[in-house]
Amino acid sequence: MAKVKIQVNGREVEVDEGLNLIEAARIAGVEVPHFCYHPGLGVDGNCRQCLVEIDGIPKLQIACNSFVKDGLAFRTDTERVTRMQAGVLEFLFLNHPLDCPICDQSGECLLQDYYISNGKYESRLDTDKRHKRKAVPVGPRVMLDAERCVLCSRCVRFCDKVTGTGEMRIVNRGNRAEITTYPDRPLENDYSLCTVDVCPVGALTSKDFRFRKRVWHLQSAKSLCTGCSRGCNVYMEHEGGKVYRYRPRENMHVNDFWMCDPGRLTYTPLNDERLDVAIVTGEERTLPESIEQVGTWINIAVASGQSDSVAVLVSPQSSTETLYAAKRFAKDILGGARIGGGNVRPAGVQDEILRRADANPNSKGLEMLGLSADPAAVLSAGGTVLLVIDDDPLGMNPDLAGAFGKFEHVVYLGSNENATSAKAEIALPITPHSECDGTFVNFEGRVQRFWKALTPRGDSLWSPTIMGRIAEFTGQEFGWKSVRDLWADLQKTEDAFAAIDYASLGEVGAAAGSGQPASASAE
Repeated sequence: MAKVKIQVNGREVEVDEGLNLIEAARIAGVEVPHFCYHPGLGVDGNCRQCLVEIDGIPKLQIACNSFVKDGLAFRTDTERVTRMQAGVLEFLFLNHPLDCPICDQSGECLLQDYYISNGKYESRLDTDKRHKRKAVPVGPRVMLDAERCVLCSRCVRFCDKVTGTGEMRIVNRGNRAEITTYPDRPLENDYSLCTVDVCPVGALTSKDFRFRKRVWHLQSAKSLCTGCSRGCNVYMEHEGGKVYRYRPRENMHVNDFWMCDPGRLTYTPLNDERLDVAIVTGEERTLPESIEQVGTWINIAVASGQSDSVAVLVSPQSSTETLYAAKRFAKDILGGARIGGGNVRPAGVQDEILRRADANPNSKGLEMLGLSADPAAVLSAGGTVLLVIDDDPLGMNPDLAGAFGKFEHVVYLGSNENATSAKAEIALPITPHSECDGTFVNFEGRVQRFWKALTPRGDSLWSPTIMGRIAEFTGQEFGWKSVRDLWADLQKTEDAFAAIDYASLGEVGAAAGSGQPASASAE
């Protein structure tokens, strides 16, 4: 698309020709107030909040439906613009309840923000406000407060244009108009919480997050959803060592502006049933003594020439860094132990929007590292020591219990207590993706970063660090000081990742090269 030069509030900027003026102003660092426009839903032009003054046009124009051409100049800061924007806000506030202190959207409400930046008028209302429905469930996951709605129609257009389910509608006229659902069709599509995301005020709120935490207390980290192989980009929002919600993070290569409802709830294992101390035969132990015991078992097996009796079961739930460290550990420390793994989770729902049937975030990474294998085949020969890394293979597939029983010692490295950790003789705590930096590879081969959000809980350590501690008791050095150090080795030794530079992945990730995956052989 051709680049053109325009002026925004007297400042010259270069933007794409044909861009609307809201987006053009954003590039110039100027926020044009708006309610109905959303980049994922297109232009609607009903709120009239985005009025701007364009040189050569006598009347104010709405910025959402005015488009860039070369030499265009417009202003958002004139007295006429600010006066008209304040007037629009005054109309919106006529029947809006003054319940900011108890509104769940308080702190991230555009109506609040624009009153401070473009309103600050003195109310002239001398009649009672019109009352509408409050705290009404419109679906299993979404609550409606019709009094707070500004009729921007974003939720209606989302259900019409994105999901195609059409549950939301505006009924009645004038000051009686409000959004609602059809009587026989509640808002229960698998993307219903996206209507909460696009709602600019407190009309639609999430039942899961409602009244759990004030948003100004939350900190936000860039992360990834682990619910399926799509790898939707998210904001992981947390406070006091606890994750409270996921919100979709824009990535036009992966998930646009959206994410599914089931994916939003995948944060719960980051808080609940965590394995944060070492467990030995059902009893808590210190991490050093537990690691020493594992090292002793491995040392005996390797020193006696029985490295083929050691097996490592990995998972597509693991990060690329954990998988690579496990592969190197099997080769360098365990002397060629068999290693591999695959999906043990039941297939999920797949749709034409985002959801994938593969319920793992890193199946492609497992494949690219040459580690894809039938878990039962990895376990079938039995042996001395079995290292199980991440996920819950026994909980997901109880039929594997017999194969686990073929090993003298079972060691689990994971972040949650589950059926596998209960079966293991020793369970060692490792950090989940909320407590370390790393990557997943989505089903299309896009390598994407997640960032550390929380301090590791309890005794949890980054999985390569745990493997390095175990290696110390075999008299060998193993491991990396950082993710970047690990990636330097990964690029050198794994053809499929040779073209990927960790430092340049940025916030949207990068497509992996077409190199063939290195062999899973430990030779």
